[in-house]
Amino acid sequence: MTIEEKREYLELYPLQLAAIKRLNNLSVINTDKREKYIQKIHSAMILRDLIEEDIENVDDRREREVLAQKYLCLKTLEETAEILNYSKRQIERIHTTALENLNPTVKGLYKNGQGNTSLRS
Repeated sequence: MTIEEKREYLELYPLQLAAIKRLNNLSVINTDKREKYIQKIHSAMILRDLIEEDIENVDDRREREVLAQKYLCLKTLEETAEILNYSKRQIERIHTTALENLNPTVKGLYKNGQGNTSLRS
């Protein structure tokens, strides 16, 4: 995967969190479709967990923390620099290296006919 594809993969994390919340609400409102929503929640939770595990599996602790702050905690690189007491430029370099070293479980992403992101191994 390219660095850009890895970045796009990690950026799916907050979308999964939002989808889980939305689908939980919909399952309460539309009880006749509850099973459908539960299946979608399960899929979103799997992707969320894969992204978390991929970040946890980054060997370098600084790289791991930068990825976690940016993609899991939704911090900007400037905020991450402040949290870790590094310059923004140092964090940018660490971030780039971290993306290069990231080994995602999901090897490819594609758009299906409805515009939803699906997984392909």
